[in-house]
Amino acid sequence: MTNSLRFERPPVREVTLALMLQSMPELRTLHLAPLRVEWRPTYPVLREVAPLPPWRSSDSDSVELFTSGLSWPMGLCSFFTDAGDKKIRFQQDRFLLSWKFDGEEGGYPGFDALQVELLEKFAQFSKLAHEASDSHPVVKRVDLQYINHLPGVPSHKAMAGLLNGWSEQSDFPFRKPDYAGFRIHYNESELDSAVGVLIGVDSAVGEASEGGYADASSLTLDAEAEVADGTDFTESLTSAHDVLTAAFLEVTSVAMRDEWGEVK
Repeated sequence: MTNSLRFERPPVREVTLALMLQSMPELRTLHLAPLRVEWRPTYPVLREVAPLPPWRSSDSDSVELFTSGLSWPMGLCSFFTDAGDKKIRFQQDRFLLSWKFDGEEGGYPGFDALQVELLEKFAQFSKLAHEASDSHPVVKRVDLQYINHLPGVPSHKAMAGLLNGWSEQSDFPFRKPDYAGFRIHYNESELDSAVGVLIGVDSAVGEASEGGYADASSLTLDAEAEVADGTDFTESLTSAHDVLTAAFLEVTSVAMRDEWGEVK
C-alpha cells in the first residue's frame, strides 16, 4: 500500500484523499468552467448537487431562507470516469479525489499515484480559483480514508479479532448479531501527535449470506491532520498516510497479510 507495504491482492476497496480548505465564498462554478474542458477526456461525467455542510462551522454559520436577490451557494461539483471508479469533487471549502475498486478487474494504483493526481488536479483548480478571487486556496486540514474488504470474516468476528490481536481466543462473547460495528478514535495517534486516527468495523454491504447476514466485513481507517499556517500540506498528507499504514499493520494479522500476498 506504500513503497514499504504492498500486496499482490490488496484488500483496499475505496480510498479518498481530501483537502479541506479555508472557505472561498466568492468562488462560483462558472469560474471553474475550464476544468470541464481540461478533464473531460478522463472524467467525462459531470454532476452538480447541493453543497455539503461546512467542514468547520462557526458562530456566523446559520440556516438562511433563500429569497430573490440573495447569492446562491456554489454546489458540490463531481467529475466521474466513465467506469465510475474515480471521481473528483470540490466546492468552496474542499477538494477531494476518490478511487473505488470492485475487486473484479484492475487494481489499487497506490497512494503515491493517487497523491500525484490529487496535487496535479488541485493545482489546476487553484489556478482558476486564484484568477477568480485574487487569492490562493488555503489548505487547513487533510483527511485520508481507506475502506478495506475482509471476505469471510463477519463483522462480529472482526471486532473480536481486532480487540484480541487475532488470537485463537478471539471469540465474540454473544450470539451472532444481525449487524455489528464499532469505532475507535484517537485525537492524537501514537506515531504522530498531529494526526488523529479512526478505526472502524462494519458489516459489508451487499454481501448477505443465508439468513440475510453479511459473511464479510469492512475495515475503515481514517486519518486527519491540521495544517499549520505557512506549512506544506503535502507533508501532512504523508504523515497521515504513515499513520494509516501503521494502524493497518496493528489491526491486521500476519496470516491475513500473507493471504493478500504481502510483498516483503
